[in-house]
Amino acid sequence: LKQCFASKSMRRDFQRIVCGTGLCLCGLELLPEALLGARWRPNGRRPIAASGGTRRGAGGAEMAYEGWRMSRVELRELLNKYERAVEEDAFGLLRPSKLERQMLGEVVVTKRAEAVKQARDVNRRFIEAVVDDLADLCGGPEDIPSRPTCEFRVLDEKVPTLPASSYGSIASTFLHLFRDWSSQCTHVHSGTYARAIEELGKLVPLGAEVLVPGAGLARLAADIAARGYNVEANEASRLFLTFADYALNRAPAAGSTLYPMAHVFSENFSHGQQYIQISVPTPTPAEIAAQGAAGEAGKPAFSMVPGDFAKLYCKGGAGHRKFDAIVTCFFVDTVTDICELVQVMDGLLAEGGVWINIGPLNWRKEARMKLNWDEVLALWRGLGYEFKTNTKVECDYHMQRGLKMYTESYTCALTAAVKGALPSKV
Repeated sequence: LKQCFASKSMRRDFQRIVCGTGLCLCGLELLPEALLGARWRPNGRRPIAASGGTRRGAGGAEMAYEGWRMSRVELRELLNKYERAVEEDAFGLLRPSKLERQMLGEVVVTKRAEAVKQARDVNRRFIEAVVDDLADLCGGPEDIPSRPTCEFRVLDEKVPTLPASSYGSIASTFLHLFRDWSSQCTHVHSGTYARAIEELGKLVPLGAEVLVPGAGLARLAADIAARGYNVEANEASRLFLTFADYALNRAPAAGSTLYPMAHVFSENFSHGQQYIQISVPTPTPAEIAAQGAAGEAGKPAFSMVPGDFAKLYCKGGAGHRKFDAIVTCFFVDTVTDICELVQVMDGLLAEGGVWINIGPLNWRKEARMKLNWDEVLALWRGLGYEFKTNTKVECDYHMQRGLKMYTESYTCALTAAVKGALPSKV
């Protein structure tokens, strides 16, 4: 077979015929690497770029292979998993027994079936739009997509992102889109993000360098940049990175309809909570940028760095440098080693640097030490930090409390600390 594809013309003809039919032979190891156009992991789906995450096309133009983005196949697999879970939860409602149908009444049964189908179809169209935005691996090299609002910069190809199966699902992505990019969650911005930005403004002048780890879908980073700060955001989840890139840079300005709570069948008073309809992104990233300080014309408002935070920003890491401030939001409890996290962040701040934090301590099961907040403060004070603010605030994570029988709400720590000289040891 390899001898059959020895000539370039035969390889081109085969690629055009096979990929034109919609077939993808990307995982077949017996095909020569030259036919596939990139090196391929054994028994894997995802290609490894020949160098630096990009390839050069005719005339030296940069062509896209960006390993931090999901592939079309991966995203469709997650959509199938999401739809399967919804169907399993809805099965009894969609296929009630004769007795159940009689007790509920035909109007109620029909209304539910119509709601489930409407949400499924709308959400599927939204995901398919994101799928279409991704590179077609069987379509040959493509230009790197437009990124007018947020630049995505890979600092070290060797630093991993989280796999598609880790810390991410379509359900969680929908909830984060609801939280960050819908008009129905303005309370999140006023009650959570704005409070962190207010603390930042008290201690750090505009134009300063600000790092936002665990940026998720990047609404907080966008808001900070709009205030006039130079923002570098970081995120490890490939799923969140993919949707952040789409929402920030190429989503339709008119918005896309979504039913972000359609999979949540519990704790609802009525259909109004489960089938809440939103338009994302609202406001648009361009509107956020227009509200703030004017930046350099033609330059993205801020940057996003994909990869594991501790590995990228530790001493010797590709991202290690000094920042004027670090802002963490619902982040410090997501790590498994809090001491490592504090050491890494401390290494990024010079004397006078500022750490702003808002969030709970909902530790992961794998966390090595599940500290209380006083113990977390002790870590920072031991490194010479003086806390200018240390208070409690009420935060709704997405849907506002009181609208459902249960909402994800927290009494969070809001803190602002300034790095001083390291205390001398007695």
